[in-house]
Amino acid sequence: KLISGHKRWESISGKSAAKTRTIRDLVMAALPGLSEETLAALIEGLQMLGVESKRDLFLVREEDLADYLRPIQCRRLMSLFFLFCIFFLSDHDRTEPGPLSSFSSSPCSSDSLKMSSPSLLSTPWPSNFRVKWDRMPAGIQTAVASLRRPSPADRRQMVRCVVDQMREHNINPSREICHTVAKSIIREYPRSFLDVLEDGEIIGDGCSSLLMQIKTRVEHVNRHNPLARRRQMKKSCSEAEVDKNWPKGPLDQYGCVRWQPEDFPSGETDESLEELRRQMVTLYSREGKAGAERGELQTWLEKIFVLQRRYINGTPSPGIPDVKDRWPFLFSQRGIHTHFHLLTNMPILQKLPEAIEKKGKTILKFFQMQKSNTEVTEVLSAFQEQAGHSKVMCITLLILAYFKEANDSIFLQADPSATAADVDRLFTLPSTPRLIVQGAGEISSAFLSNDILVLITKIIGEFFTGQLSVLFASYYNFNIQYPVEASSTLEFIQRGLVGINPEMGSKVAAGKVLSRKSGQVVKRKRVTMNPHVCTLLRKLMDCDWLEM
Repeated sequence: KLISGHKRWESISGKSAAKTRTIRDLVMAALPGLSEETLAALIEGLQMLGVESKRDLFLVREEDLADYLRPIQCRRLMSLFFLFCIFFLSDHDRTEPGPLSSFSSSPCSSDSLKMSSPSLLSTPWPSNFRVKWDRMPAGIQTAVASLRRPSPADRRQMVRCVVDQMREHNINPSREICHTVAKSIIREYPRSFLDVLEDGEIIGDGCSSLLMQIKTRVEHVNRHNPLARRRQMKKSCSEAEVDKNWPKGPLDQYGCVRWQPEDFPSGETDESLEELRRQMVTLYSREGKAGAERGELQTWLEKIFVLQRRYINGTPSPGIPDVKDRWPFLFSQRGIHTHFHLLTNMPILQKLPEAIEKKGKTILKFFQMQKSNTEVTEVLSAFQEQAGHSKVMCITLLILAYFKEANDSIFLQADPSATAADVDRLFTLPSTPRLIVQGAGEISSAFLSNDILVLITKIIGEFFTGQLSVLFASYYNFNIQYPVEASSTLEFIQRGLVGINPEMGSKVAAGKVLSRKSGQVVKRKRVTMNPHVCTLLRKLMDCDWLEM
C-alpha cells in the first residue's frame, strides 16, 4: 500500500509539474522579459486562484493578475491565455496534452474529410498527419529548436515542404484541412509562428497568416490541374432569403466587449437614465458643444451608455440624425472616445499614439523599401519635401497607397475658408464617415462627415491622431460597416494600430463589388481576416524581427 500510494503521489506530482511548465511557457511567450521573482509569484498566484488544469486558464480575468503585472502586461498574457484555450478546447480528443512545446496535431473534423478526395474518405489522414520536421530546411529546424521566428525565406521553404507532405495524402487539400495542419504547426511551435511583434504584442494567433500561405501554395501547385478544382454549391433562393433576414450578429458585434449591455449602473433605473438623457439634451441646447467640457459629463456619458447601445442597436436601425437628436454629446470628441472605450475596452486616444510611436519607424522603413510601388514612393516624396507633417497622416496615406485604395475613401478635400455649414451645403457627402480636410499640404482643420451630416468641427491639424481616432471609432460606435473602397486600410488600422483582433466575424459585408483589377462586378467573400492585411502584417513582423 505504501508503494502504491507513493506511485500515485509521483503521478500527481508529475502532472502538476507538467501543468506548471505549460503555464510558465505561456507566460514567458507573452512576457519574455519578466523577472524570475515576478514569474514565480504569478504562477503561485494562479494556483491560489484555483487554476487546476489548462482549461482553467480560460476563466482567469485581467483583474486577477493586477497584483503581479502592469495593465499592458495583463492584456498581453490574457490574449495568449485566450488563444491557448481556443486551440486547447477545440480538440475532439479531450485528454490533457503535455507541455506547450510538445503539442500534437489536432484531429480534423468530419466536415474536413467530406471535402477531401472521395478515394481517401476511408483514411482520415488529417487527424494523424504529422509534419516531418527532419525534412525541413536547416534554417527552419534551427528556428523552431531555438523558439524564435524563422526568416521570411525559411518560412516560404517550410510552406512548400508542408504542402508537398500534405499532397502525398491528397493532391488538393481543402481549406478546412489546411486550417487543421496550420493550427497543429502553431500549437507545436507557438513562439515561432504566433503573430507577435518585437515588443511582445500579440496581433493574431498565426493561423490566418499561415493558413493563407499554405492554401495559396496548394492552389498554385494545382493551377494546371482542372480535375483538382473545387466548386461550392450555390445557395438556394430560400437559403439566400434566410441570410438576408438574419438578425444582427458578428458583423455588428465584431471586436466589441459590451455591444449590448443589460445591467444598469448601480442605483439607476430606466426612468432615472431617461431623465438624465433629457438633462443632457437641455444642456446641449443651452451651451452647445462647449458643454462637453463640463467635468460631470464624463460620469453622465458612462451612466447613459446602456441606453445609447439599446437605441443604436434597435431594429430598424436609427439614422445618424436621429441618434444626434437624442444623444448630441455622443458626437463630441469626448463622447465618441468615451463610448468607444466602453464598447471595446480600448482607450483609442491613448492606444493609437502609442502604436504610432512604437511601430511607426518599422512601418516607414518597410515602405521606404518598396521602390517599385510608385504610389508609395510619391507619398514618401511629398512628405519628405514638406516639413511639419503628421507621422500618422503619412502612415495612413502610405497604407492607402499600398492597398491601392483611393484617398477620398478616407479624406475629402475642402476649401480652406469653408465652414462646417458650407461643407454640409456644398458637398454631396457619402454615407460612411470621411475626414473633410481643409487646405492643401498641411491640414489647417478637418471635419468628420457621416450620413450627410457634419459631426465634428474645427479639429486642429497638429492633432491628426485624434482626428483619425474619431473617424475610426465612429464605425464601431454607430454599427457602420467598413466601405469596400477603404476596407483594407481600416482593417489594418484596427488590427495593426488599435489592436482589435477578433477571432471571428468581419466588419465588411459580403456581396457584389467592383473589382479594382478587372473593373468587373465580382462576388466578395466574407473572411475573418482580410488576406491583404494579413500579408502586410506578416511582412511588417518579418521586417521588425529582422532588425533584432
